[in-house]
Amino acid sequence: MKTRIAEIIREHRSFEIITHESPDEDAVGSSKALAFAIVSMGKYVCLVYPTPVPETLSFTDSPEENLIDTPEISILVDVSDMLMLKKVKPRGKVVVIDHHRAKGDIGYASWIDSKRSSTCEMIYELLAELKAALTPSIASNLYLGLFGDTGGFIHANTNAYIFQIAHELTNAGADPHNIAYRLKKTKALSFYRILCAVMDRMIMQEGLFASYISFEEMKKYGARPEDASGIVEEMASLSGSNLVILLKELQKGTVHCSIRSKIPDAALKTASAFGGGGHGLAAGFTAEGTPEELIHRVIKEGFKWI
Repeated sequence: MKTRIAEIIREHRSFEIITHESPDEDAVGSSKALAFAIVSMGKYVCLVYPTPVPETLSFTDSPEENLIDTPEISILVDVSDMLMLKKVKPRGKVVVIDHHRAKGDIGYASWIDSKRSSTCEMIYELLAELKAALTPSIASNLYLGLFGDTGGFIHANTNAYIFQIAHELTNAGADPHNIAYRLKKTKALSFYRILCAVMDRMIMQEGLFASYISFEEMKKYGARPEDASGIVEEMASLSGSNLVILLKELQKGTVHCSIRSKIPDAALKTASAFGGGGHGLAAGFTAEGTPEELIHRVIKEGFKWI
């Protein structure tokens, strides 16, 4: 399918690249890197984000975009669930590139491989197929996504091939120190206020750890949505945690749940019960309600899988 998508890109002239709401490192890195490559081929491209790119992830170069009324091709990166596009509707033939589990193929063409560490890993291979030059801007964006979705090269999806890609991206101009520093060493004070609140109310039962942060608390701490990013990983770093659940009410009445697991498929099965998805060890969902109302339902479901 990689070859087919490369052919589609060669055969068409105008593109929009869309990723999911609340874009993370992989979403930002893969969308920008692919856009840079398409622009280098003399084609037209625009980037579409259902919600703005967090300020904390805006430090990598962005490509020059075009205003396109009717793109021929809509490339969805790091997303294979249309619900994650919020109110954005693709305007061209849909092509999907993603590493999350999905139910069947989607759109005009889809390359979905849940064994990949990140969508950036897949874009790296697609650009090789396109024979696109690995510029410093492309390399930096790909490294951003690779670093982000491997948790800084500590998740189970890290292997020798990932380090080989990281080596090549570094040689091509990515700055590993700057990217790691920006992601790991520039946390806002509100991140730690959220972390303290989450840890203070954490429920710990037989290897299942669960907590939440409310919309009122987010307002109280002056926190941005991105300031709650990474909290679930801190919870998962606690000794004895087999399944970790974090509910975040980033908008009044809308709860985002992040789940991490050390038990195969436990995170995904728990999220799937609430209409969510992701990977076996890292998944999530969005639901209406309040975290206080939802947390015990999610805990009950999680216990089924550990």
